[in-house]
Amino acid sequence: MGSRNNIPFVSWRRLRKSFYYAAKGIEHTWKNEQNFRIHVLAAIGVFIVAQLLNVPLSEQVILAVVIGAVLGMELINTAIEHVVDLVIKRYDEQAKIIKDAAAGAVFVFALTAAIVGAMIFIPHILQLLL
Repeated sequence: MGSRNNIPFVSWRRLRKSFYYAAKGIEHTWKNEQNFRIHVLAAIGVFIVAQLLNVPLSEQVILAVVIGAVLGMELINTAIEHVVDLVIKRYDEQAKIIKDAAAGAVFVFALTAAIVGAMIFIPHILQLLL
C-alpha cells in the first residue's frame, strides 16, 4: 500500500487555513472597497425589512442567493482589479477595459438583485398599505 492511502479525506488544518485566507480576503475587501461595504449594509437592511414585513422564508432564500451573488461578484471584481494592477504597472487601455467590464458585471447583477428585491417587497408593502 502506497502513502496515498494514508492521506485523510479531510485535512482539518488545511480547511481551517482555507477559511482563514477567505476571511482575510473578505476583510481586505471590506476595508478597501466602498461598494462592498455599501452592498453589505444594504443586505443587512434588506434582511431587517424582510423580517418586519414577514416575508416568507422561500422569498428570503431568494434574497439571500442574489445578495450572496452580488457580494461574491464584488470579491471577484476586487481580485480581478488586483491581478490587473499586479501585471500592468502603467496605464493601459486594455487593462481599463478589463477592470471596467468586471465592475460592469457587478453593476448588472446588483441591478438584477434590486429588481428581484422590488418584485419581492412591493407586494408585501402594498398589502400593508391597502
